[in-house]
Amino acid sequence: MVKIKVNNEKSIAHVDNKELLARISNKGIVVAETKVMNAGPMVTTPNIQAPFGSLAYIRPQAVEVLTAPRVADKLAAPQKNGKWGDELVNIKIKEFKGSTSPDDGLSSDGLQSKTNYTNEVRGVYYYTTGWMSNDRAEATAGAFAENYRADQAESAMRSLAIDRNKFFFSGVALKGQTTPIYGLLNDPDLGAYEAVPAEGGDTAWNAKSPEAIANDITNAYAKLNEQSEGVVSEGVESGRGKLILAVAPTSIPMLNRANTYGKTARAMLDETYGDRLEVVSVPQFTNADSSSDVFYLIYKEDGFDTLLNSYVEMARVYPLFVKDSIVSQKISAATSGCVVQYPMFIVRYNGLS
Repeated sequence: MVKIKVNNEKSIAHVDNKELLARISNKGIVVAETKVMNAGPMVTTPNIQAPFGSLAYIRPQAVEVLTAPRVADKLAAPQKNGKWGDELVNIKIKEFKGSTSPDDGLSSDGLQSKTNYTNEVRGVYYYTTGWMSNDRAEATAGAFAENYRADQAESAMRSLAIDRNKFFFSGVALKGQTTPIYGLLNDPDLGAYEAVPAEGGDTAWNAKSPEAIANDITNAYAKLNEQSEGVVSEGVESGRGKLILAVAPTSIPMLNRANTYGKTARAMLDETYGDRLEVVSVPQFTNADSSSDVFYLIYKEDGFDTLLNSYVEMARVYPLFVKDSIVSQKISAATSGCVVQYPMFIVRYNGLS
């Protein structure tokens, strides 16, 4: 990862943060809205620096808050798709297929390898927040007006980041919506939940032994390998890929509960998979299906984006609005939710609680 110098005391529009601004703008992380809506014609001469006025109180720290990895980002890196104003995005998914045949030296019938392209169409959801400041609030804060306003802008960025994470899991359902925006919990391409096997008549992890809990993950791995026709085990054993165990935080403690020999389910999994299995706590998986905690086992490999954490823009910052002693600013964002590109690399289970 390339590191760049930033000046946290200055706006991202300041010359000290020129490189940072260029990078985040190109990636659709923070974009300054340059259009100013006016009821009538411009009376004064336009200021060529006006677009950057919208960034006056956006500091590098606010960008860090906006982009700090959240739970969704641990499962799939954020990826920009589409452009501002799009009502839907068309995502091309590549599937590499092919076969070989005996070569008799005479024909080209063996040239069967190919790449299949399919398109996933998703809707785009636009959402907004903002901040407001007035002279009395700034005086009460006992700080420079600029710092107080920067704090409000940072808070707005945090709100956008929280909701982007939420939409990755839940998607967005709007009245009259014609193009879906799915989340990881409701993507129709995923297989149905399976209940984990019972031990002593109970499937709940708090009633099962650490051995039984570890076996639940092993069984999930076997199913994942079966539905991928061996691709998963080959990738895991070769070190090309890894497994992500995404589980409800209320069930995480059960992975750490020891048996009479002091052995936990997590220790057993570490012995079997080592660093090829990563456990991620996902609050959205608590009571996620039929009032039960759930877990997903996901296979990830470089070159295969099992999941797309799709956004159009993380933050579009509008010009400052000043009226009397009040300063306010609108900040918007757009998402297309979660796109499951390779359902064969995901299995999911319920009955944990």
